[in-house]
Amino acid sequence: MNKYITSKKHKTANYLGASVVTATVLLTSPIILQAESTVLQKVDVVGVEDLDYSNSYKVNKSSSSKVTQDLVDTPQTITVITKKVMEEQQATTLVEALRNTPGITLNLGENGNTNSKDNINMRGFDAQGSIYKDGIRDLANSSKDTFNTEAVEVTKGGVGADNGRGVSSGYINQVTKSATNKDEVAGTLGYSTAKNARLTADLNKKLNETTGVRLNVMKQDGEVAGRDEVEIDRTGIAGSVGFGIGTATRTTINYEHTEQDDVPDGGIPTVGLDGSAQKADTSTFYGSSDDFEEAKNDTFTIKFEQDISDNTIFTNTSRYAKTNQEMLLTSPFNFSTTANTVTRSMHARWQENEILTNQSNFTTEIQTGMLLHKISTGIELIKENQVTKNYTSQTAQTSSLYNPTNISWSDLTLSGQKSDGETTTVGAYLFDSINIGEKFIFTGGGRFDKYDTTNDIVSSTLVPSTIEDKGNLNSYKAGLVYKPLDNGSVYISRATTQLAPGGANFTLSATTTSANNPNMEPQKSTTDEIGTKWDLLNNRLSLTTAIYKTVVENETMTESDGSTSQNGEKEVEGIEFGAVGEITDKWNITAGLAKMNTEYTNSTSTNEGLSLRFSPEHTATLWSTYKFTSVFNVGVGARYVGTQTVTTSTTSTAPIKKIDEYTVYDAMASYKFNKNLTYQLNIYNLTDEEYVSNMNNAGRRYTPGASRSGLLTLAYKF
Repeated sequence: MNKYITSKKHKTANYLGASVVTATVLLTSPIILQAESTVLQKVDVVGVEDLDYSNSYKVNKSSSSKVTQDLVDTPQTITVITKKVMEEQQATTLVEALRNTPGITLNLGENGNTNSKDNINMRGFDAQGSIYKDGIRDLANSSKDTFNTEAVEVTKGGVGADNGRGVSSGYINQVTKSATNKDEVAGTLGYSTAKNARLTADLNKKLNETTGVRLNVMKQDGEVAGRDEVEIDRTGIAGSVGFGIGTATRTTINYEHTEQDDVPDGGIPTVGLDGSAQKADTSTFYGSSDDFEEAKNDTFTIKFEQDISDNTIFTNTSRYAKTNQEMLLTSPFNFSTTANTVTRSMHARWQENEILTNQSNFTTEIQTGMLLHKISTGIELIKENQVTKNYTSQTAQTSSLYNPTNISWSDLTLSGQKSDGETTTVGAYLFDSINIGEKFIFTGGGRFDKYDTTNDIVSSTLVPSTIEDKGNLNSYKAGLVYKPLDNGSVYISRATTQLAPGGANFTLSATTTSANNPNMEPQKSTTDEIGTKWDLLNNRLSLTTAIYKTVVENETMTESDGSTSQNGEKEVEGIEFGAVGEITDKWNITAGLAKMNTEYTNSTSTNEGLSLRFSPEHTATLWSTYKFTSVFNVGVGARYVGTQTVTTSTTSTAPIKKIDEYTVYDAMASYKFNKNLTYQLNIYNLTDEEYVSNMNNAGRRYTPGASRSGLLTLAYKF
């Protein structure tokens, strides 16, 4: 029997139709731009000094062509974590790099999502589906290594106008390395007290004045500090060739391949975290000798840029990416302090993700009277596919709570259950940032997306069914900036985001009460923000402050009569401070402080008024280095995460309902032996703080934070 379900909901009105028409006219009729207008002689092209990721904490611009103003004049919170910061900290994964911005926490995930590594919460909401690479959604479900990363950009608030479907908290973008026309050689060799070795090499060769090739390689193998049996084994290679570098016509071809073969960490029981019983030893491995995680990622990108005139640039980017993950993970779940037993369950996962996309973008500047327009417009064609296959479940096994023995599982067998989800999206956007004299800048724009999602499902009864959803998503953002001085701004902005049913993971549901049922309306969110940004000390130091409020609507909820509606609402409001750059030519700093209040403002009676999960009221981060001499540099860092709520229901029976606050301190010292060779020592968790790194939703298992460890690295640059 074949079931077929199609959405019958009313499609969203095309409020941005006029914007799409305008964008089309702009793309196809350049002559209109010249009518009754004065074209500037020179475009404000992003220069080396604006995106100096290797030698500076602070950059002046975003890598996104959709952000047309300098960061100081952009009415939104945007944090850039540069290569320099990541190298000083030896931050080798995306999660480690994100420790440099406040308001971000992690959760352990559930079942097959347990070890996807990037279960990131930002400003109160799950941002796992809002991770990008060079402005294109990154669907890789394994750990994201930074060996081929120049910078990590964190844009907070409503970003639907930038990317289409997404969550209300913002998105994270990884800027990858590309070929240059310089001869450069760099590499690192590191070894830690956790018996973990890492080797990287970054080689760039100038073939001629306009052509260069680049090769990046990485190999890491070893253990995890403070955790028995858990192992890391990762390999990466990335190649890039650039043609026409420094000319009006530029083409870059990039390819990246990574492999992962880890022994994953399913965590330990939360027994005793509340002081009611003896705690489990944080080093104990509750997994199985059969556990494994294998993942392969391949990304192929072609980027073409053409300077049409001094002030107009056309960019076209095409990408195909495929990732595959296969995993067997054993994790503790139920435990008994009376019998001193723990039940361990098997989670097996097979998943494949593919994305094929083409992005076309025009940026230009025109002067109309007193108004200076900085325009960005484009079209995106995206096809995404996710296939998940289930393995036959096996009976959970019970063993000693405090001294678990090894367990084995039968050979994995596919059960026949499968979910094959595919989403095709056509999106068009238009932004116009208007300088009104020297004191005011108005930024406005919007995006229209037409999506089509098909989910082929084989259920536990092996009965196939197909569920479809088609619709439109409209998002906008608008902001007004006042510049009291050239080096500062005060702004107010509003931005929206929408997320269609099944939009985060392509999985639609036939259950009428599910948020992923195609008859449900898209989730909507609106973020209002007031802030100020200042570039001080001759543009070397950036200070930012933002007050924001995000309201999420169309959440599913259970009404008092037992029916399901989309009247649910959540709110997050907070304030965030940031500082990044040079205080002196010897003293660098990147720091952030955030305070936020989260609440279910209209929801089911059991959670209304409660805080959102994994959203601490206070978070803070600090990293600062001081160069005592031309060859000796010292750095210190601290991360504070306040108390986190785990349960979101007053009737929850979870053994642990809150995660205690914690502070972790790190340190670094480097010595430049000669112009090419540098020795660097990093010490992590100086005080050997015991803390919860992440926890699952049920409050029954968690991953302990890494214990104190040291890492010695030799870095070579020529």
